[in-house]
Amino acid sequence: MTDATYKLKNLTGRKLQVFLAAADCIIPPDPGSPGGGTMETAAVVDWALNRLDPEMRALFLKFMVALDFIGVFFGGRTFKNNSMAARERQLRWTESCPLRPFRMGFFGLKSYVCMGYYTREATWPEFGYGGPHVPERAYPDTVIRGLEQGALEVAE
Repeated sequence: MTDATYKLKNLTGRKLQVFLAAADCIIPPDPGSPGGGTMETAAVVDWALNRLDPEMRALFLKFMVALDFIGVFFGGRTFKNNSMAARERQLRWTESCPLRPFRMGFFGLKSYVCMGYYTREATWPEFGYGGPHVPERAYPDTVIRGLEQGALEVAE
């Protein structure tokens, strides 16, 4: 691993696989885009999770594990191993679930996926965004800037 590598700290193993599968449902791949389920999106989210209150981070990561296990009720297998249709059905259920922790978990996940995907400069041409109005502005954290620009490789 070089200095130009970001090592995931929170989204690892099962949690990473669940995140990538869910992110592909939330922002599906198409001919002009790899979709949300990429290591680059995961790296931006992982960076943000490092700055989250430790108790909130733990709840989010527990939601990722719970999401995987309850996949059995939607497709007979864990979330990450279910078909895309079963995953989408499960995410729709969590989005409108009467149990508040599942609903909140879904909206937290969706927010992180969108933030992780759309903050990356490689995605900007896809929807016609020319970049920030003050491009010379100094970033207080060079890691997030490197992730946004695609200058860092991502390792689990």
